[in-house]
Amino acid sequence: MKKMLMVLGVFCLAVRVNADGDWVKAALEKRVLPAQATLASYQCVSNALDAADRAADAAWSKLTDEAAFFAYGRTLREKMTKAVGGFPATRCPLNAKTVETVNREGYRIEKVLFESWPGVHVTALLYLPGETVAKAPYPAFIVTCGHSGNGKGMDGYQRACVQGVKQGFAALIYDPFDQGERMQIRGWGSCGGHNRLGALGDLLGWSMAKFRIWDGMRVIDYLQSRPDIRADAIGYMGNSGGGTVTSLMMALEPRIKAAAPSCYLSSLRAVCAVGGPQDAEQNVFGQLAFGLNHAGYVLMNAPLPIRMHCCHSDFFPFAGSTETYRVVSETVKRFGLSERYGMTDVPGPHGWKESTRASSVQWMRRWLMDDRTALPIDVAACRALDKGFSIGAVDHGLDNPAYNVTPDGKVLSLPGERMGYDVLKEELAAVLKNRKPLSPDARAACVRCHAGIAEPGKTGVAVKELAREEADGGTVTRLGFTYPNGLTLPGVVFEPKQRTGEPVLVVGDAARTALLPQVRAALDAGHPVMALDLIATGEIGGQKHKFYNAPNPDEEVAVSFYLLGKSLIGVRAEEITDGCAFLKTRFGVVPRVAAVGRAAIAAAHAKATASGLVASVEAVTPPPPWREMVEKSLYCPFANVVHGALRVYDWTELLQE
Repeated sequence: MKKMLMVLGVFCLAVRVNADGDWVKAALEKRVLPAQATLASYQCVSNALDAADRAADAAWSKLTDEAAFFAYGRTLREKMTKAVGGFPATRCPLNAKTVETVNREGYRIEKVLFESWPGVHVTALLYLPGETVAKAPYPAFIVTCGHSGNGKGMDGYQRACVQGVKQGFAALIYDPFDQGERMQIRGWGSCGGHNRLGALGDLLGWSMAKFRIWDGMRVIDYLQSRPDIRADAIGYMGNSGGGTVTSLMMALEPRIKAAAPSCYLSSLRAVCAVGGPQDAEQNVFGQLAFGLNHAGYVLMNAPLPIRMHCCHSDFFPFAGSTETYRVVSETVKRFGLSERYGMTDVPGPHGWKESTRASSVQWMRRWLMDDRTALPIDVAACRALDKGFSIGAVDHGLDNPAYNVTPDGKVLSLPGERMGYDVLKEELAAVLKNRKPLSPDARAACVRCHAGIAEPGKTGVAVKELAREEADGGTVTRLGFTYPNGLTLPGVVFEPKQRTGEPVLVVGDAARTALLPQVRAALDAGHPVMALDLIATGEIGGQKHKFYNAPNPDEEVAVSFYLLGKSLIGVRAEEITDGCAFLKTRFGVVPRVAAVGRAAIAAAHAKATASGLVASVEAVTPPPPWREMVEKSLYCPFANVVHGALRVYDWTELLQE
């Protein structure tokens, strides 16, 4: 009898009211799930990411046939090229010019300006050896910058060019988008700018990686256009974000003959576990879904000689670096390629040190100058270079403002200068001009494909009633929607004593209490209502890491899904559909949806793909249409993006009957 009373006590407690006697607000405030479920959304996608990253590593260990090994690399390159958005079929004229030459002891620096896209200029410094050091044509390496505000002007990055030029290399360092002289939107530099441009590009199936890789390809075009540079002896190196771009380039650019990424290569699972996914240029849509991880960047363009450079206390975890290097070394050993791969690891935190710069240049000597005495690299001797080192005590190139190429240090001051955002607008205009109208069935299939939405009833969700409470205004039922991956969504159902209308599903992008106006309005009109916390919202929306100061806490989960080839919009659309299916079964009527804020995008996708379960969608304070976001260069979080969808539909079009 005692046990029976306890069970009844769980399901039949009278609902409490809060201080102002508001039973609806009190019911929304009360947790449905235990407090430890706060990070459930993060943990769910983190587990999936970890498993996919390990599977990508394991795929290399299964390759024992040399032909299969090289074929697998070609397959990954094809998939990666498609995933970043492909590259222009034709290359615009570089219109390159040297605006000034600075003579230094033993070398000279040319200040170079050229176009990577029509009207989009790249600012660069080209270091060239003096005649007493080397004779043209020179082997060359490219230094791509990390996230320094002054871009190519950073002393530690220029220092690598100085080290190289004094050993007979030409060395070119250039500004990335949103850094140095290539700032685009005021207040959106470095990572923030990369994320802003990257998310808008993703709507068109492009990516920040595409912009960075294309710049890198055009830099090689420029070097190969010069008679004083050996076109067959070009290498790539860089630190941090420069290590990222070096990794992207060495994966896709066959003209690179040696690469030395620093302070980037680890493992995606280790990086995401420690700090969350990194900024937009570091992520390729769906890369883990098709098997591309950090080990893949190193191996997919084999036998390209690559040396990893890592720091023991880096926020790109060294444990991940050692694991990735293990996968690489075991794989290349099977095919007799061990000499072409190596790792230099040094003590200390994140940063390009004298040791790793020196090791990088030494690696280039071996493969670009065919200097066989350059190997093996003495890692202990490299580490010794860092003891007592001061960048201010050595030649580190040009200081501010001498390192500027443009008159005022801003490419946007150049007549007719265009931004990456202008390139996107141009692409959007071409897309809209050629877009064909779709029938409702074709549109539903298209939306389902782009957003990755399962057919209704195919998600495997199980709904469990957790508690039922009585109040003066009606009944409150607490539910758990549990998915095969273990994630449980909390739902609260309000049933008025006098039901006079169809059920209403209310969803939002914040705490459940923010849905109070919509819940109360529907109840007052006699509708049964369910407030459902979607993934990464409400009581299951706790953040593990803040994604680059994004205002929306679900951005980390959204970008993690991006790596897995899924959209947060698509996942939420499935959840909305499942919520509507439950309400239809319970009340016998197709429900309507009230979607607040950014949840409106997911609700529109649910309506388009499950019209028999969603009667209508009321969008409350929704985001702008995707088209407007691109045309006005607005901030658009990845949580609001479906990869490539704007090529065939805009989310607001899905609300139209």
